[in-house]
Amino acid sequence: MIAWKRSVLTDLEGVYCIELFHTPQGLKLAAASETHGGWCKLVDLATREEEVVWTGPGGCMNISQLDESGALVGIQDFYKGFQSERARLVRACPGAEGWQTQVLKVLPYLHRSGVVHTAQGPYVVASTLCTHRSGPEDWSHPGKIQVAPLPQGEEEIQFRVIQEGIAKNHGFWQGTLDGCPVTLIGGSQGLFRVAPPRDGGDWQVDKLLDREISDCAVADLDGDGEDELVTFEGFHGDTAAVNKRVDGVWQIVYTLPMHFAHAIWAGELLGRNMFAVGYRKGDGRLYLVEHDGSGYRSTLLEEGVAPSNVRGFVLHGRSYLAAAARDMDQVVLYELERS
Repeated sequence: MIAWKRSVLTDLEGVYCIELFHTPQGLKLAAASETHGGWCKLVDLATREEEVVWTGPGGCMNISQLDESGALVGIQDFYKGFQSERARLVRACPGAEGWQTQVLKVLPYLHRSGVVHTAQGPYVVASTLCTHRSGPEDWSHPGKIQVAPLPQGEEEIQFRVIQEGIAKNHGFWQGTLDGCPVTLIGGSQGLFRVAPPRDGGDWQVDKLLDREISDCAVADLDGDGEDELVTFEGFHGDTAAVNKRVDGVWQIVYTLPMHFAHAIWAGELLGRNMFAVGYRKGDGRLYLVEHDGSGYRSTLLEEGVAPSNVRGFVLHGRSYLAAAARDMDQVVLYELERS
């Protein structure tokens, strides 16, 4: 059985995205708001000291660490109702006079981005949710996946499209799959694997799943040495699923009901790989799910938290789960233990 203690890590109006940063000072959590004028800040997870990265304009959909200093690449000006024609990619760096934010590129409907470190230097992978919207139900202008080397100075970043035609281009996960660094991107046309160049080649894009996927995460959940895919089926759909390769073909082996699925993470907690999923509508539940050797078992952490994003981590031998509780204006922290 899993037990937990709940606390509030930090208050932040409209908090939407959170991400873990590894710095020389220790592990930190970056948190940013999606509201107009929303802030971004870093919280030291050992001392709880906070530093403000920016105080606007808000509309932050995700953030990713750039280097050890805590510098980050993120998104601003993406707002509810798809008021996102002026969405932009930014870089924020700490300095002697505080944090400085530089606009790298205005990319309409830019929804997710991440940093990939290659032999040629850091690249940005950017996904646009669509290219135009005439209304909430208009998905007739599919999004794109673009890549660009990150400029070292003030020059403008130069993106190149590596995949077009992905409607509802929403899911974005970075890590390793089968021991190789990848970016996984989900949309109406399926789940795509984006791999950086190897041996002088080009970026590679291939399809792993041929059905609509909203979000995903990866871990070896059953301990057999092979990774599983955790997916949200459909666009903010009603099912979280574990996908396992059976005779080389991905098959769903476990499902959990959702209601506007939104928060997802997978990794090691309490000495075992597990995953966390949550949804934002209805009773807004957050779950931890683990494989106990005979099958998958879910633990309900909380109702009403309605998480927009969630991240797990281990600090000083203790396991934690952090959740961005958007409607509560808080980052909620769960300290986990076996009971």
